[in-house]
Amino acid sequence: MKKRTAATAAILACTMMFSGCSDSILTSGTDSGTTSVENIWTAKDDDIVAWATSDSLSDEEKEYYQVKFKDFYPEYSFTIANYGLDETNSAYASYAQSYRKNIIDMLTNEKLILRKAKELGLDQLTEEEMAEVEKAYTKNLSDWYASFEKKAKTALGISTDGTSGTEDSANDEKILEKEKELFNEYIAGFGLTEDTFLMWQTNTAIQKKVNDYLLKDITVSDSEIDDYITKLKAEAKQAYEKSASSYATDSEYKKVWIPEDARYIKYIAVGIASSDYAEINAARNESGADDAEIDKKRDEKLAEIKEKADAALKKATADGADFDAVVKEYSSAYSESTAGEQILVLNSKGLISDALYDAVFALEKPGDISGLIPTDSGYYIVKYVSDAKVTDSDLSNYRKTVRQELLTSRQSEKTNAILEEWRSAVNYEYDYEKLNITKEEETSSDASASSADSKAENETSSAASSGTTTSE
Repeated sequence: MKKRTAATAAILACTMMFSGCSDSILTSGTDSGTTSVENIWTAKDDDIVAWATSDSLSDEEKEYYQVKFKDFYPEYSFTIANYGLDETNSAYASYAQSYRKNIIDMLTNEKLILRKAKELGLDQLTEEEMAEVEKAYTKNLSDWYASFEKKAKTALGISTDGTSGTEDSANDEKILEKEKELFNEYIAGFGLTEDTFLMWQTNTAIQKKVNDYLLKDITVSDSEIDDYITKLKAEAKQAYEKSASSYATDSEYKKVWIPEDARYIKYIAVGIASSDYAEINAARNESGADDAEIDKKRDEKLAEIKEKADAALKKATADGADFDAVVKEYSSAYSESTAGEQILVLNSKGLISDALYDAVFALEKPGDISGLIPTDSGYYIVKYVSDAKVTDSDLSNYRKTVRQELLTSRQSEKTNAILEEWRSAVNYEYDYEKLNITKEEETSSDASASSADSKAENETSSAASSGTTTSE
């Protein structure tokens, strides 16, 4: 349900052009009729880098489907500049290749979709639709202008630390005008204007109309959602029967089924220095480890943080105490992104340390708070929040998530299938040499866009914890 291919990219591609980011800029200019920033390009502006070859097309249609280098390079160079990629740096070579392929796929797909929009009578926007385009366009330009605020103030000799005391409406107007000037100078270096941004926004709106038309009849029934959840529950139970760890590795399982006697907890971790923990942990894992000696080392380190741990415990167990506030103040594991989060602990040893497991399940009723729990990584204080179960409300909310995911998956599959059909009908070919793209055996838009998306996502995403269990 997470596959993203050229069709999806084509309909949404222009959005990446709109967000303001002026910190990473490649200096651009012209050289012998090209729009290249460095002498790594052989193409001229009017060179055709993508064309349709189907014999069924008229000369007019073939001309329409052409993409010239001057259509490709400004969007490509602007995109990589704002991702902070230097195409001449060998360290970024594979990323630059992927973006080139993604951009040429996006441009050819856009040609196909806009042509289909005309055939379907969807190429004209209503006043209401155009008003939305103008609103988004204005907002995007405003964000871009704001990204040049610091440079604008510097150019005008205005303090950038907010201490000048000269802020007034007249000054604001001067700053805004300078921001606009700097922004337009910047995009001009890529052969772009503000009108280009309006064209991108307009084309995106038209492409969305086509997409909505193609997908209007796709639905997901209640019975299909029931089947999905029933199957997932069975998988969850089967995984748990195999081992608790098998169950714990899939965060989706706990959304539909939770084993009996599981508990939700919150905890405060008053940790020893990470380097000390690493040393203790490494010693534990050595062959023939002297546990008594390692325990002595651990106890020495625990003694160093005992006063802080005692203070945390005193606050956590005080009448009317806000446990979450104590977590924020004292816990070395605190994070704004997970603040207030409850942790699921399964009634099965081996997922967390024995000390933590024993302490969690020694608590008698929800609301109970443990004493200090010594571990190799520091002291823990655990609060028994509630017995863990999937409520009717939980299932109702999850059903909405499943419906949307199934719908999105089906829509993506249909969009991609239709776009591949359109591409096959015109039979696009690329000039890989002029595009500086290494031709591969598999060159379908689906495969290439998927590759480019994967690389881009790898740059900007990180693994997230499932929150199923705690560990030292």
